[in-house]
Amino acid sequence: MRFVHLTAPGRLELNYMWLPTWLGINAMALKAINEALESRVKSAAIEATEEALDNLNDLVIDVLVEKYGSIHAGLRDYLDGIKFVTMT
Repeated sequence: MRFVHLTAPGRLELNYMWLPTWLGINAMALKAINEALESRVKSAAIEATEEALDNLNDLVIDVLVEKYGSIHAGLRDYLDGIKFVTMT
C-alpha cells in the first residue's frame, strides 16, 4: 500500500488513512506532505508509473521522517513497511 495513489487519470491523492492515526489527523503533517507533493508534481510532468508512485510514496516518508524522525526512532522503517501490505 502506498501513501499516494491514483484515483483518476491525472489525479493523485494522499492515502492518509494508512498513516498512523497521530499523523493522519495531524493538520500540520498533512499540510507539509501536500506542499511537498504539490511542488514535486507541478515541477515536472509526473506519469503514473509504478516507479513514479513509489518515488512519491518515498517523498511522503521523507517529509514525515524529516519532521518527526528525531522524536520517533524507527519511523522510517515503520512507514516504509506499509508498502508490503496488499489489498486482495
